[in-house]
Amino acid sequence: MYEKKNNPIGRKNYYLTIEQKQEIKDYVIAHPELSQEKIAAHFGVSRTIISNIHRTPDKYELYEKKISELTNQLNKAADNIFKLQNEILRLKRK
Repeated sequence: MYEKKNNPIGRKNYYLTIEQKQEIKDYVIAHPELSQEKIAAHFGVSRTIISNIHRTPDKYELYEKKISELTNQLNKAADNIFKLQNEILRLKRK
């Protein structure tokens, strides 16, 4: 891992590539029984880095969530259109 020099409060900043982050995430998913401390020691990073990587959703998860939200909006709009068309037909019949 690439390390930056210690900052004034004594913590190290880690620069991880996307591939390294994905490797860590895959390892966390494959070994749910291991603690974050053990995984952090295995990869030579802090436990906070492991926690942040584990909590960050994949881009595909974000896409799936957005698709679901847009589909719900589309269904609501279609329902509103259907109601308005029925209302127009009802008013024309009078």
